[in-house]
Amino acid sequence: MPLPFVSERHWERVARDFEDLGPAVCVAEIVARLETDNPRYLAVARRCASAAADEAGVFTGFATFYGIIGREARERGALVPRIADQTLEVIDALLQEFGEDQFVVLSTGLLCGENPCLAQMADSFASRQSDSLTIMQGFVLLYKCLSMQATIDGLAARYGSGMA
Repeated sequence: MPLPFVSERHWERVARDFEDLGPAVCVAEIVARLETDNPRYLAVARRCASAAADEAGVFTGFATFYGIIGREARERGALVPRIADQTLEVIDALLQEFGEDQFVVLSTGLLCGENPCLAQMADSFASRQSDSLTIMQGFVLLYKCLSMQATIDGLAARYGSGMA
């Protein structure tokens, strides 16, 4: 079960919110939502942003990314998958098995294939930064965590709650 397909319309609406309300207000709203609804996404986003030269600016990009996914999900009457500890453990195991470079290549393919508009947003944001590769890796990791959780949640719903 993939994440909701994000349209350019949702990206534009979130960008408009950031322009109208200001990044600080929008990021604060998203962080408040994340603290309640998806604290592991928040932790991974903060960790990835801390590796960037412009930590606050990059975190804003990761918050925007989540805001776009969240807007799409809400419009469809769905929720953004809540990343579980077990999902992060699986991600860590995949990183160990494939190595970081191969993991990023495979996960980038997943993002581009499942959600090209979201991939374009991430690439557009990252390409304006001096450490664009590090930032793009953060977007890819965040997407992979959400995508994997969506798959796990879908399997649990289909085959019983023992999987979640």
